Amino acid sequence: MSELSKAYEPQSVEAKWYQHWLDQGFFVADPARVSDKRPAYSIVIPPPNVTGVLTLGHVLNNTIQDILARKARMDGKEVLWLPGTDHAGIATQTVVERALKKERLIKHRNDLGRDKFLEKVWEWKEKHGGIIIQQLKKLGASCDWTRERFTMDPAYSRCVAKVFVELYKKGLIYRGKRMVNWCPVSLTALSDEEVIMKEQNGLLYYFKAEVAELPGTFLTIATTRPETIPGDTAVAVNPKDARYAHLIGKHVVRPLPPELPREQKLIPIIGDERVDFEFGTGVLKVTPAHDQADFEIGQRHRLPIIEALNADGTMNEVAGPSLAGLDRFEARKVAAEE
Repeated sequence: MSELSKAYEPQSVEAKWYQHWLDQGFFVADPARVSDKRPAYSIVIPPPNVTGVLTLGHVLNNTIQDILARKARMDGKEVLWLPGTDHAGIATQTVVERALKKERLIKHRNDLGRDKFLEKVWEWKEKHGGIIIQQLKKLGASCDWTRERFTMDPAYSRCVAKVFVELYKKGLIYRGKRMVNWCPVSLTALSDEEVIMKEQNGLLYYFKAEVAELPGTFLTIATTRPETIPGDTAVAVNPKDARYAHLIGKHVVRPLPPELPREQKLIPIIGDERVDFEFGTGVLKVTPAHDQADFEIGQRHRLPIIEALNADGTMNEVAGPSLAGLDRFEARKVAAEE
């Protein structure tokens, strides 16, 4: 008789029994077994990124799910713990592009073209995508691996599209312009969770805008981004600010781009309590397309949305001939000079 080891050795135990559980189909959910006496019970795993490895947070989360699934089986329920991985589009794109640059195969993903780059992304997924699944199995996760899903699976994608269309037809979702965290390098929107806000020192630029109805009367406005002046659709003051409240309802002449006829540069002076008396001069230029606070003000006052920037962070033709095509930081200097 072999002697028991003094310490627990998982290598000789866990792999054997986990494989036995899989061979016996203990984790496979069968809809045919669902009944009044054997109710259905399901958990959809929050899909981890296909390009990464499990974190301690994943391990904790999945352990709790495993406990719930195993308890439900012991209570006589038909349990489906559905496993899957997320395509993590932006993270995967960044990782693959970095790897190709390291191999000196490209300088930018566009060098390959969309189709070729997509091939490289799929190659990466096939090579690295199974790591997390194997880690979950090592943990003993009682998922129904016969139903494993990936968020780019054709059937999965069709189902998502179908639900979006149904919700749209019911009027529950709609398309509209919204403020997003846009990355001019990856050329995509990022979630709030992927953005780390950092305070930084900046410059306040002061410029004057004439009140159209009162020739010779000017409002001094402070901004950190003069290059966005061509996208301004209003000037806002606090209605409780005695310095400016009497001007609400009048218009100012937006100074940029200078080539436009005067009547096309008239924008309203509006009153909004969001404006801070103490910041700058107490007069706020409102650019709904390029600032979250300005967007919210624009929504309240139904202001038009004018985009002065291209997706890659350069200025577009709306900014005028002297700014169009310039990177936003270079355009900032030119706009300040103008």
